[in-house]
Amino acid sequence: MLNQFRAILFYYKPLAMWSFLVTIILTIYTPEIISALLTKLFLIIIFWLMINDKSMRKKIGFYKMVGVSNFKLLTVLYLIDCFITCGFLLLIKGFI
Repeated sequence: MLNQFRAILFYYKPLAMWSFLVTIILTIYTPEIISALLTKLFLIIIFWLMINDKSMRKKIGFYKMVGVSNFKLLTVLYLIDCFITCGFLLLIKGFI
């Protein structure tokens, strides 16, 4: 279980910068938590379509070696992203 979580976190590291950039853009336009989470859900759905592509699956399939399914990967990535986004937006709303 711990190895699976480490593999997911290892996979999240390169995505974290892009996710945070999206969060900052959403904060500028509308700092609402619901709209941010819905946007992140839309991005996860697009990411799901990408990892279902056969050529892309060969490039990023290392997480399957430790027994992480696509659904588990996407769910945990979304939950991690939700916690970070909500924390950031609540922090920003405290200063606005």
